[in-house]
Amino acid sequence: MSNDILIPGSICARLVDAGIITTEQLKEALEIQKTSKQLIGTILTQLGYCTEEDVARMLASKTGHKFVSIDEVGVNIAVANLITPELAIKNNILPIYEEDGIVYVAMKNPNDILTVDYLRMLTGYEICPVVAADMELQVAIENFANMNNGVDNYDDEEEDVVESENLDIDDKPAVQLVNQIINNAIKAGASDIHVEALEKYMRVRFRIDGVLQEIMQNPIKMYSAVISRIKVIGGMDIAERRIPQDGRATVKFEDKTMDVRIASMPTVYGEKVVMRLLERSNTNVVTLKDLKFSPRQFDRFNNAIHMPYGFVLVTGPTGSGKSTTLYATLAEISTLEKNVITLEDPVERRMSGINQVQMNNRAGMTFAAALRSVLRSDPDIVMVGEIRDSETAKIAVEAALTGHMVLSTLHTNDAPGAVTRLDEMGVEPFLTASSLVGVLAQRLVRRLCPKCKEEYEITHAELKKIVPDLETYGYNKPSYKLYQAKGCLTCNNTGYKGREAVFEFLTVTEEMKRLILDRATVAEVKELAISQEMKTLKDEGLYKMMEGSTSLEEVLRVIV
Repeated sequence: MSNDILIPGSICARLVDAGIITTEQLKEALEIQKTSKQLIGTILTQLGYCTEEDVARMLASKTGHKFVSIDEVGVNIAVANLITPELAIKNNILPIYEEDGIVYVAMKNPNDILTVDYLRMLTGYEICPVVAADMELQVAIENFANMNNGVDNYDDEEEDVVESENLDIDDKPAVQLVNQIINNAIKAGASDIHVEALEKYMRVRFRIDGVLQEIMQNPIKMYSAVISRIKVIGGMDIAERRIPQDGRATVKFEDKTMDVRIASMPTVYGEKVVMRLLERSNTNVVTLKDLKFSPRQFDRFNNAIHMPYGFVLVTGPTGSGKSTTLYATLAEISTLEKNVITLEDPVERRMSGINQVQMNNRAGMTFAAALRSVLRSDPDIVMVGEIRDSETAKIAVEAALTGHMVLSTLHTNDAPGAVTRLDEMGVEPFLTASSLVGVLAQRLVRRLCPKCKEEYEITHAELKKIVPDLETYGYNKPSYKLYQAKGCLTCNNTGYKGREAVFEFLTVTEEMKRLILDRATVAEVKELAISQEMKTLKDEGLYKMMEGSTSLEEVLRVIV
């Protein structure tokens, strides 16, 4: 490498010709190389004379291969899974995407013809080597390898099921694939795994940050074995395929213990299975501050939950984060001096210092029955996982009237809708007016990836076409700086990383109580709440968009 400076067309010569480094800088690097034995490109990068991308682009130019930024194009996990992590690490390679039947493979040495031929034979695809920056390639390979570490083991009860004779030796690839799927889902932070048969192949999708993403496709011939394996794990009947079934399992992965709820459903191409992942942990308890309330919402909600007694409802659709909000609330108001009891189905997160009760409908342990019993246990704070029927609603309201703080959830579109919903469930208006302290409605929006989000400017007229009532929320500037999703390796090329809640809190004032007693409509309740400075979900969504937390497209998808 010390003579590289003299070779026309070499990487070093190309860096000098491109004006990226000077001859003097190259000489300095060559002197260092005599003792360090490092590659000249590495030394130049460490000295700050060029970037890894500069070196990679020159390598691509020299070898005649395409340069690719993995941060920009991302890694298609289904394509990466064409090879094993061991092969990726050993050869410093990673398949990153497929286009028109050609698999593009990032390679440290794109001229390694033997490896290219082996990949062609192994995958059955035409292989096109591409060049990427060293660090990007190493990070991508490490992420891929980490996602493919096997699920360590199932708990003792599940181990007995797994080792049963329902699966023979031919099903071992299915065992490995199911382990890999669950592992990948936990690593990716997925809340649900969808395994389904289509006409010609098996598809696996993960729900990440509230959105389903296709992760892999597998031959349809593997489908029956995979479904049987999942059913065995969940203690379900593998012979019954005509009716829906439910199952449960517990898996251990690294330092995490996950409860898995499994549901199967027959479809025209075979059974579809959905696995809901719930982490069983009492560490890293979410706090109210972690929920990122806007300042204008937090004080109103905080005042309500610190009242000595009353009824506080959290509303929203399935998967909107209601349970997380309730756990954060309990963490805020629970003290040694208070007896806190929760009724849950299932217990999603274990919390120290709190008495958590698991519902069991088959044994007659319903929310209503459990709530009656709990009220005889001298509670100060009661959390009811969900108001599902009129009996539970009435008991919860009566408990709030008798000196208890009651927290629960309800399925309504917004906070004002919860007021009328209680009336529809048979709770007398005078009881609701006397007990209800406030209602929190919420949605989850995906947070823009901080590494790759892009700023852009939009005029008031352009934004008004999309949000016609824009002025209603106090936006009257000529133009606005917003952010949009781009996509990089950090966010798996989605443009989003994580989620945060958008809240709407209705405070039950004296005027609101009069409306409740008069059985006012949802529209009337909402009008009064807004006049009393309630910020709606749409208002809060636009607020988060303007501060750069999320995008206009995400607000439109979830709220508007």
